[in-house]
Parts: sequence; structure tokens; C-alpha cells
Amino acid sequence: MTKFIGNVIIQENDKSGEILTDACPVCGDDMYLRNFEKYFTLFDKPLFRLASIDTFYQCDACKSSYNTSLKDLVKLDDQKKELKFQEAGKLYAKALIAAMTYMAIIDGDLDEKEQLNLHAIIGKYSNISDELIDTMDYVKRNGNKDDYVYHLLRKVHKVLSVESVLALLTKAVQMIVADGQMKKEEIMLINAFLLASGLPKDLYKTLLEKIKNAL
Repeated sequence: MTKFIGNVIIQENDKSGEILTDACPVCGDDMYLRNFEKYFTLFDKPLFRLASIDTFYQCDACKSSYNTSLKDLVKLDDQKKELKFQEAGKLYAKALIAAMTYMAIIDGDLDEKEQLNLHAIIGKYSNISDELIDTMDYVKRNGNKDDYVYHLLRKVHKVLSVESVLALLTKAVQMIVADGQMKKEEIMLINAFLLASGLPKDLYKTLLEKIKNAL
């Protein structure tokens, strides 16, 4: 339904056109500077920018993203740079497993398909699989005790980017929602995840669109 006035979050290439060549921590491709911008809309058409939500680098090849600290990280020697990227990758994986597990247990115990999905993700990180299994088991036992899951999501926001959190939550829903339909409890939890990550509530619609396209 068309709204007379409103707002929308749009991802745009930065006007500077800045590119970090061969800098993607995941696949080694180029990283492009991009922004999330909030626009005022009239009849659903964006007219002018209201605020800048986030600035980050994103890879077109694998869609990985990193905050603007990447520009300094790529200047480090190879050993220090690799260590930083490994730490960021481990953080993302732990947050993904924690979010998936918590979402899966929100309506009761993990079913067989959910267990298989979780172990399939863990299998992609063979070098830290034991640590990820510990993370899964902790959330299965304790849920979000002491904001454990929320804390990991906030760290992803801080260390990586807003886009990284959105991609993580989209992947979590995609792996957990077997029939392509989200339950009421899962929708409420996704909103809680978004806010707990420190992301503005305006991004909720953007997140739902990403999830819808992925399912």
C-alpha cells in the first residue's frame, strides 16, 4: 500500500567511488565503499536524504562487508592483517551459530532439520568447529543468559558493519525457517535481534526484505 509520506533506507555507492583493490578478507576481490542512507519518501518515492546510517566496504563477488577500519587494516603486514581477519571471521561464525540456535529453541527444542542445518554451518568452519559446537551447546542450555547472543551481535556490528549484521540475521532465518514462513515468535525475535545489535529500527523493513528475498 502506497504511503503519502514516509522514509526508506537505501544502500548506495559512496560518491567518492573509493575502491580497495584485492582487499576482501574472504575472497580477495575488490571492496567498494558504500552507504546506508535514510531518505524521506512521498508516495513511496525517495525525495531527499534525512540521515546517513552507516558507511562500509562491500565485496561485489562474495557480498562480504567490513567497516571503514578496513582501509587501515590492509596496510598492516600480512601476519597482523591475517590475524585480524581470522578474529573477525570467528566472531561472525560464533554470532551466526548463537543466533541460529537461539532462534531454533525459541519455540521449544531443536528438531532434527534444525540440528542438521546448524551442523552444516559449523562444518564450513572446520578450523573452529569445536568452539562453534561449544557456542551452540551453551545457547541450547542457557538461551540468551546475560545477553550472550545480543552481545555477539553487537560485536559484529562494531567490528564488521551494519550490512554484516543484516546478512547474518538473513542467513540465520534462511537456515532455520524450513517451510519458508516465519512464525510470530521468530518475527518478534528478529526485531529484538536488530535492536539489540545497536541497529536503528528503521532498518527492520530492510531486513525483512532481505529475508523475504532469501526464502
